[in-house]
Amino acid sequence: MRTPKNTNFFSRFLASGLALLAFQSGLSSADEASREKLYALQQRAKATLLTKLRKGEDDWVDIKVVTPVDYTNLISKDFVKNTVEEILQAYDSDISVSRSPYKLKGISLDMLRLAVADTKADVLVSTVFLPSNVDVYIYDKRSPFQIYAHSEAFVEGNQEDLDVKMAEHYTRIAFRRALFRYISDQTYDLPRDGSPPVLQSPIPRVIASYQTVEMINREANSNFYASFNWGAALSNGTSGKFWNSSLVSLELGANVAGKFYVEGAAEISAYNLAVGSVKYLFSDRDEAFRFMFGVGGAVLSTRHTFDWDQSNDIQGRKFYVVPSFSVMFPISDVYLKLESRAFINSQSQIYTFMPGLHIWF
Repeated sequence: MRTPKNTNFFSRFLASGLALLAFQSGLSSADEASREKLYALQQRAKATLLTKLRKGEDDWVDIKVVTPVDYTNLISKDFVKNTVEEILQAYDSDISVSRSPYKLKGISLDMLRLAVADTKADVLVSTVFLPSNVDVYIYDKRSPFQIYAHSEAFVEGNQEDLDVKMAEHYTRIAFRRALFRYISDQTYDLPRDGSPPVLQSPIPRVIASYQTVEMINREANSNFYASFNWGAALSNGTSGKFWNSSLVSLELGANVAGKFYVEGAAEISAYNLAVGSVKYLFSDRDEAFRFMFGVGGAVLSTRHTFDWDQSNDIQGRKFYVVPSFSVMFPISDVYLKLESRAFINSQSQIYTFMPGLHIWF
């Protein structure tokens, strides 16, 4: 007996439908398994973070956001604290974040430890804004030799015009990714005392921006400086008359030990003076004002000078003892400097007063 064609067609159609239902059921099961794994991962991450941020049953660590380091022209940077707090409160609404006016002078282990000591924070969050990227650093004083960092590069088209809204968007991304490193203990291990600034060696950009750290720590790394000064020189020779002359000066210095520097200088006024000095930096490198005191020797020449001392009191090839004092204050990447020297011997004296520009490199 022959089977009707339409019966065969119906059987094949029914079999295909059952197979499709089985396939979709398999996909649904796989999707459900993936969602369960993702949920479990999220819960473990949340539990880890809350454990890190708790001091006790009902107490949280003190989390502070320090003043961002800004190499752009952002009108406001208040959003950083709010962004950090909003992201953390997504894990627990009782977590609070406070803002500190403290401003890092560099990104190094010592700098971060000083910041924690000054702000009394348990966990410190710092940000750095550049025209090309934003960097986020998380430092937990309970892990004193580790740092968590992430650098988020701006989309190429956004690098020319960074505004507050855009900076907030990228800060949110950068902090979330730095927080992931904090949760999963993806740290950058730091040497102990006496080491150079952290992240000085080349490392992957996804961990931190080498360019940013290099820029911020330039002065902390620098062992040399140069100064260009201009001003006036006042001389007094055997006749007791004073002679005033304009002056220019070039100085080059190098660090030899601790806060001690050796310096060579050339000053041209009514006299040419070659100066060698040993100088001591009174203030720390991370302070705004810097003070240097020096003592050295100089030799004087009267050939090819800018001016002529008409009193004709001081002859060439004279040697002088030279004490000096200078004050420096930062303006952008250079320092405004005011320096004074006294050139003293038994027959004559020269006093110089020199404002100028000073740079570390």
